[in-house]
Amino acid sequence: MSPRVVVGFTGALIVAILSAGCAGGAASSAPTVSPIEPTSYVVKELVTTTTTIAPTTTTTLPGQIGEPYQHTIVANDNPSYLADLYSISLAQLNDANRSNPDYSAFPIGGTVVIPAGAIMPGAGLLLNSQNSTDGSSTGCSVLEHVIVSGDNPTVVAEQYSISIEALARANATNATYLSFLLGGTIAIPVGDC
Repeated sequence: MSPRVVVGFTGALIVAILSAGCAGGAASSAPTVSPIEPTSYVVKELVTTTTTIAPTTTTTLPGQIGEPYQHTIVANDNPSYLADLYSISLAQLNDANRSNPDYSAFPIGGTVVIPAGAIMPGAGLLLNSQNSTDGSSTGCSVLEHVIVSGDNPTVVAEQYSISIEALARANATNATYLSFLLGGTIAIPVGDC
């Protein structure tokens, strides 16, 4: 065979092989990527962590309410007055009443939500510090609480974290305690009374 025939035959063979791979025939539809074998990847164990959050500590003040309170609107009430009355900011009062239709109109007899953490009116007023007969302090002081709608001895005792018995002893001579009339004042014992 002449070198021209060999080169021509070899060239034709190369062209045939290349065109068969690119021609789009049945041979070209076979997958060209080999499947992933199970040993070709690494499985890692799930790592779990535990986060401990320190509990929040709160200091309860005498007369501080632990949950939202419904204040019944009376004549001359307005947001600023109520914020001052309950010792909270106007922003706190606004946030607690975002979805309250009575808050925007302030109708007499409507209700306003007083947020938790507010101080009941008159609760922070220190009436006196009782002294023993020899003049030394006994560690007992008395706060004044103004009775509002929904108050009763149990509610007030729980509000100040005292027993009903202690509340009754502190108000043994107080006629308002027996009737629990709205707007009346009762004594709240604080300390070792």
